[in-house]
Amino acid sequence: MNAARLSLCLVITVVACKPEPAVQLPEPTPPATTPPLEPAAITDPSPDPTSAVEPPATDPPGEPTPTPNTASEPTPAPIASASEPLPAALHTKIDAKCGNDPGVGTAAKPFTLKTPDGKDISLASYRGKVVLLNFWGTWCKPCLKELPEFDRLYRRYRKHGLVLIAIATDTEPAKVQEFATQRKLAAKLALGGEPLADQYESGNFPFSFVIDAKGQIRGSYRGYKPECAGKLEQDIRTQLEQRS
Repeated sequence: MNAARLSLCLVITVVACKPEPAVQLPEPTPPATTPPLEPAAITDPSPDPTSAVEPPATDPPGEPTPTPNTASEPTPAPIASASEPLPAALHTKIDAKCGNDPGVGTAAKPFTLKTPDGKDISLASYRGKVVLLNFWGTWCKPCLKELPEFDRLYRRYRKHGLVLIAIATDTEPAKVQEFATQRKLAAKLALGGEPLADQYESGNFPFSFVIDAKGQIRGSYRGYKPECAGKLEQDIRTQLEQRS
């Protein structure tokens, strides 16, 4: 082969074997080819202060704000005594002839006596309450039947404003306290009530008065009269309702 043809062949071979541009490693997709993040999302993470649509970050959707919560909670109102009705009466049979013994319409006589534990008790300290004032003695058998019945009424109505004061003629506290403990009486007890009882000139024991919130006698019951239990309870209820 002559030199001219060899040169031409070499040229053709070199040209044919010359690596094409594709033979080069493909250029990886540069990061720049990835769609760039919005500049505002990178450089300004805070919400646009001019936007009126974007909710505050501290106020999750659906969660009430403090102002509506505060406004929705009512201010507790004081409980009025009239808001709770009296319980049903224990005694439904009422004899209108009962409760009209001497003393009705007059002021109850003031007193200050000693309790079995040596403290003072006075009628004046219960002004504004309805008072069932009972005179009794440990020597009086009808009294020992009646007082527990009165105590039952007292437990039923005391939260509505009734007070039961049981004034014994006894001057020694031992027997009075023993009876009260045995019968689990809640009544307020007083001793040495014979001089006060004499002022009412009652020939019968026990005797009792229903006294209104102003200290006036509204029901008078002389002697133990079980048939008058309904009328006595009615007198108490009437005064409690008027007090409310």
